[in-house]
Formats: sequence, structure tokens, C-alpha cells
Amino acid sequence: MSKTPADEHRERDLTEIRAALHERAGAKVRLRQSEENLRQFGEAASDVLWIRNAETLQWEYLTPPFDAIYGLPREKALAGDNFARWIDLVVPQDRDHVLAHIRRVRDGERVVFEYRICRPSDNEVRWLRDTDFPIRDETGKVAHIGGIGQDITRFRQAGEQQQARFAELQHHVRNTLAVIRSIVRRTMEQSESLDEATAHLDGRINAFARVQAAVTRNRSSEVELAPIIAEELRAAGAKEGENLTINGPALALAAKAAETIGLAVHELATNAVKYGALSNRAGRIVIEWNVNDDDMLRLTWTENGLQDLKPASRQGFGWEVLHRTLPYELEASVDLRIEPTGLSFDAQIPLRAIRTRA
Repeated sequence: MSKTPADEHRERDLTEIRAALHERAGAKVRLRQSEENLRQFGEAASDVLWIRNAETLQWEYLTPPFDAIYGLPREKALAGDNFARWIDLVVPQDRDHVLAHIRRVRDGERVVFEYRICRPSDNEVRWLRDTDFPIRDETGKVAHIGGIGQDITRFRQAGEQQQARFAELQHHVRNTLAVIRSIVRRTMEQSESLDEATAHLDGRINAFARVQAAVTRNRSSEVELAPIIAEELRAAGAKEGENLTINGPALALAAKAAETIGLAVHELATNAVKYGALSNRAGRIVIEWNVNDDDMLRLTWTENGLQDLKPASRQGFGWEVLHRTLPYELEASVDLRIEPTGLSFDAQIPLRAIRTRA
């Protein structure tokens, strides 16, 4: 018996229905698979992902990293009016900023903004960066808000530390230039000829540069006293064990104190080369320091082996460094004597003046 047109029509309808049901079942499987993929992605990510209802702003989806970033269990965060609970975590100074960006994304914009929260688990303030974007329905209306929250606290701290280091570097450069300008000005003022000024200026700037190099090598910005003294005396031609003795405990100096003491030692060494112990084969220099119970550094420079050493006929830059710069910069009390057998220098400096200030 042949099929009638009506039978053929019913078979086509049934075939189409079965195909539609099969497609619908496949779509459900794909939807479940997509949801499972999203769940696995959200749980594996270190950032927190969420979806909000655009009208009520209530969370409809929230991933596990929320617990660690916000210091609040997801179950508690999702309970009740979870948008109000979330806003309460934002520090008061940042709330208007956050709400303004939420309004923008509800109006269809994609926004990126940073703000601070106070974690209830430890009361620690954390910096977060949110990327929020509109999710539209089939009519084009913003139905949901998607969001990705990232903890950027370490990044912000690193940026602040870098800015602090840059500001510190600027301050150090300004101070360095000020010292060099002062050295140049006072050297030119107190030199009797251009040749004398050139010789003194070269030595003083080299002495200052040696201290700067030592500060740069040391990450703590502190410099040991012994190497400063030893380098200046080696530059002047002195040799430990022969015409030089250096003796004292390890003592770290702040950069500014190292600059001042280094310049003072340079002036003493320069004087020793021209008039004192380093101008005579019989001359000897003994440099010693210690810290007493009153937290005072005592630094002594003693020359001997000379005969009939006379005071200099004029007071130049070196005298100014020893008698004015040391007391002014380091609160030092200074005693400088010219004996026939050699120069004797004694400085007492409070430890607080040579250590790095917190």
C-alpha cells in the first residue's frame, strides 16, 4: 500500500521534531559543558571572577579565589544583600569612586578601576584592580555585569618603593652636587694660584668620589670606616705596616657621615704629604678609633718621626673642614695640635650623628 500525502507530511513533521529535540539535547549538553568549563576556569584562576545581576547588582556567580583575596568566605559574602556587604568591605574613601564605575558599566561601558578593601579576616588593607564589563541579552539590554578582580597590593607596594627610591636618588644627587659646588667654591676662594686650585680640587673631588663609589657598592647605603681611611691613605702613598698603622673596630657610617669623614681624612693626608709624616721617610702615622660608654666615637690621627714641624702660615680649606665642617655636620669636638715631631688630631663624634637615621 502506498503512502498518502498526509502520511508523508506527518513523517516529515516527526523527523523535524526528532531533529529539533536532538539539537535541543545537544545544546543542553554543550551548555552544561560550557558551565563546567567556566567553573573549572574560575576555580583554577588566581583572580576572582563574578557575574552580577545588572538591575539588583546581586552576585549570581562568584569563584573560590574570593575567599583568599577578600578574607571572607563566599557563602557569607553571597548571603543576603551581597552588594551592600561587598561595598562595606571597600574603604570609605574609595566607595564613591567604586560606585561611579559600577554606574558606568550598567550604562554599557567596560571599565577598569582600582580601589582598596579592608579584609575582615586580618584587617589588612589590600589594593584591588577590577575589570568590569556589560553582558547583554538578546535585545541588547545590559542584563548582567561580568567582573574580574585582581589583588595588586604587591604591585602597588613595589611602585611606591620605586618612587621612594627615585625620590631618595634625586635627594642624593642634589646633595652630591651641593657638596661638589661647595668644594669647588671654597677651593677657588682659598687657593693662591690656579695651579694650586687645580691640584687641590682634583684631589678633593677624587676623595669624594671614592666615598660615593663605596656607598654605591653597599646596598644598605652604609660604609665601613676602616676602608674609607685606608683608601685615602693608599691614594696618598702610605703603606700599612711601613709608615701607617690603622686600628679600630668595625663601624658602619651613614653616607653623609662617610662623605664628611672621608673629606677630613683626605685633608689630613694631603697635609701629611706636603708638610707632615708622608713628606719624610722617617715619618709615621697612627690612626685609631674606638667607641666609649657614652656612645661617642673617638678618632685620633697621630704623626711622629719629624723634627721641628711648624704650623702652616695660613688656614686653608683643610683647616675649615676639620674645624668647621666636622663640628657642623657631625657635632664633633675637635682638637688639632702641631707638635715639632708631627701633627696630632683628635675628634669625638656622637654615634647618633654618624649612623643612618630611621
